[in-house]
This record gives sequence, C-alpha cells and structure tokens, in this order.
Amino acid sequence: MIYWFTGQPGAGKTTLAKAMIKKCTDKCIHIDGDGLRDLFQNYDYSPDGRVKNIQSVLDLCRFLDDKGFTVVVSVVAPYKKMRDSLKSTNDVCEIYVHTSEKRGREDFFAKDYEPPTESFIDIDTTFSTVEESLELIPFNKKKPSSFSETKYSMFVGRWQPWHDGHRWLIDQRLKEGKNVLVMVRDIEPDEKNPFGTDWVINNLHVQLSDLVKEGKVKIMTIPDIESVNYGRGVGYEIIEHVPPKPVRDISATKIREEMGYGVGK
Repeated sequence: MIYWFTGQPGAGKTTLAKAMIKKCTDKCIHIDGDGLRDLFQNYDYSPDGRVKNIQSVLDLCRFLDDKGFTVVVSVVAPYKKMRDSLKSTNDVCEIYVHTSEKRGREDFFAKDYEPPTESFIDIDTTFSTVEESLELIPFNKKKPSSFSETKYSMFVGRWQPWHDGHRWLIDQRLKEGKNVLVMVRDIEPDEKNPFGTDWVINNLHVQLSDLVKEGKVKIMTIPDIESVNYGRGVGYEIIEHVPPKPVRDISATKIREEMGYGVGK
C-alpha cells in the first residue's frame, strides 16, 4: 500500500508522514522529496528537474510496494498526470494536504501545482492537529479482505519481455471470468534473460495496468524454480492452453533482438 501526501511546501506533508511512520505496525518506509533529491543529487527545480525527481519517486514506490513495504510519501509532485499514473498501477491512498495559514514557505510554491480531483483524502491543516489529521486516513485499520475468498489462475514465467502471446495465454482464463496471478521468476539477468526482475515487474504493471486496477490481475515476484510438484487431491486444476499457430510463432528472442538485446549472439 502506498500513502502519498501531496500539496504545496509548508502544508504539513512531511510532519504528517513522519507521524504516520511512528504509528506503523507493518514494515514501513518514508520517501521524502528533499531526501530523495539528496540521494539522486538532483537539485534542479525546473519543470524538467521536477519531472525527473517525480519519476524517481514513482519507480521507487513501485519497487518497494512490490517488496511488501507500506510506502509513505511526502512529495509535492505538482503534476496530477504523474501521480495518477501510479494510482493506475498500484494501490494508492492520495492525501491532499493544504493550509490557508502563512508558514514562510510560500517562496517555494510550485506555481504549476495541480491538486487531485478524484479518489483522494482532503486535509486542511490550518486548524487541525496532527492526530486529528491522521484520523482521516485509513491507516493501520484492518479492512475486510476478499483475498482469502478469491481464487486465482496462476501463470509462472520469465516474461522477457511481455508480449501478445503472453496476453493470449492469460486471456484464456480472464474471458471465463477468472482472476489471474502473474508470477515473475526472480532470476539473474543473462544473455537470454537481459531484463532484471524490477524491470519486468514495472513493465507488467504498465502492460496490465487496467486489469491490475480492476482487481482482475495480481503480479507477484517468486524465487526462481526448477520444477512444479503436486500430489493428489490438491484442490486445484493443472490446465494446458494450446495456442494457435500465429500465437505460437511469436518469438521472445526476436523481440529482444529488435529491442537491441542478443543481436549477433
């Protein structure tokens, strides 16, 4: 889960984020805008510099969320489209923090800031205490989960890279109204597998963003495997899907070569 505090400097984003981290009962991590700029040595506050910094935040959020962390972000991130791109691929609670009080940070305001317009929590810190503000956020509050009641059709692969043949494969279950679990083998990159696991995960989230958002597809990293083993009475089916020739003819090797990997190997 990702909690993103957005708003102008001085509104109280970092204060609320730090207070939330102290109450965290999971493995939580705080991403702060200034800290990230120090980490990546990016002190460019121009529009291009902001875009670069925000993209670093988005990539880091997706990585940490996939690893099971609760991610708490306090970054201005003025561009709504970029924040929405994360909401389209991950479970994000966006919190818009603002105040009418002058707090001495007005010179640092992002003039092109775009407030959220849907699916967000509005917090005015002008007269609210930290505790009162945090009460508005569904944090550390157990919500009913359908995970244990929902069954998935599991697909295990390298997805190097994801292509139309893979989509045909999961569509065989999706068109029957089944949910799909795409499991990514965590393998060391080599000549045949040039893409790292993090790249594969991010690519899958992009390729399957609509299905992920709708809850029809989940993406998960697993350790590399050497075999699939089962006994009798396991309670699930082993299903083989035989693709038509046009789908069988799709070559991941050729796709990688067209991307510039493996050429001449």
